[in-house]
Amino acid sequence: MTGGDDFELIGTGPVAAVYGGLYLALKAYPPVDEEVLDRFEREQAALAPLRGEAPILPVDEVMRLGDNALALQMELCSASLAGLVEDTGALLLPDALAVCHAVATAVAAAHRAGVVHGGLTPDNVLFHPSGAPVVADFGTALRRAFPPAATEYTAPETRRDGTMDERSDLYGIGGVLHLALTGSPPGRGEPEGPAELVTLSRRLLAEDPADRPSTVGVVVRQLAEMLEPQADSAEPEPEADGAVAPGKRNRLRARTVVVGIAVAATALVTVPNLVHDQPAVPRSAASTTTTTSASSSATPPVALALADPVDGGTHVDLSWQGPDGFTFAVVVAADNQQPQVLMVRSRSMRVPVDGAARYCFLVQATDGTRVLETSPKSIRGATCKT
Repeated sequence: MTGGDDFELIGTGPVAAVYGGLYLALKAYPPVDEEVLDRFEREQAALAPLRGEAPILPVDEVMRLGDNALALQMELCSASLAGLVEDTGALLLPDALAVCHAVATAVAAAHRAGVVHGGLTPDNVLFHPSGAPVVADFGTALRRAFPPAATEYTAPETRRDGTMDERSDLYGIGGVLHLALTGSPPGRGEPEGPAELVTLSRRLLAEDPADRPSTVGVVVRQLAEMLEPQADSAEPEPEADGAVAPGKRNRLRARTVVVGIAVAATALVTVPNLVHDQPAVPRSAASTTTTTSASSSATPPVALALADPVDGGTHVDLSWQGPDGFTFAVVVAADNQQPQVLMVRSRSMRVPVDGAARYCFLVQATDGTRVLETSPKSIRGATCKT
């Protein structure tokens, strides 16, 4: 890529480099022969009917670059489960269950279509700008052409002889579940939670593929059953003396960012379209506070306020006042485009924009219990939906 392009380098791996634009991403690979490309395109064709039906990030276009390298274009999903856990630690139990249920659902759908993932890790569990988790990088064609280095998430049989099949995908799901529950890769830390969840985690990570669940569909059903009772049990049971058990304290303090909360039906990013043509109902310039805990009524209000955006033509500078200990999400909406959600730990950011489009912005924040949201702010005469 060159400096004149709309894309900039946002990540590199052992094989591929990822470039990000405002809404799209390009994943660039070294040159591949036509046989590998043909196998890859057959995999993508099998996945195509699942678009919109399963939480899979599809490849929108396969391109050849000038040096005959391969480039895959897809929607930009800048947050990953790996990055989320690195920033905030283990997820809250309902969020871990919801994310892993979505991952298992995506893998099960791909298996029914005859496609194996082949290398599931928390790095290819991404979060859509809406907050929903999606699984990227399905298929074995490119993995066989560019074998990845083994990690803690690699199934034992893949390490031994390169096997990539439905059972090795089960191990990958187990690795994702282990990280979500403990904040660490398999082999480090012990999952906590209901006995059936701990048992499922151990079975998924079994050394012998025959000891893992029979299909991913079984895993989807088990996680769905565990999700239901979690809907009304977000607050932990106190100990007899009213204190929280030491072993649970870190779980309670886990600062699950918006993408985890959104999946668990306590969506932080709930703005389907900030820009519309009709005048919005006037709102106070003060911040809005939304709570996700029944006990939070006794908690003093926390202020979150977005300053007026500074329009720089090709970028907009945003700044806001907010509390310590919170994770922030900036929601960016342009005319006739799906809102983009940008994660940030600071209280300011520069957002690239189209110099001709109208925009609305708002900031949301969470500490894992409380959810805060500013009133939207506009530029260029946009009218923001409230």
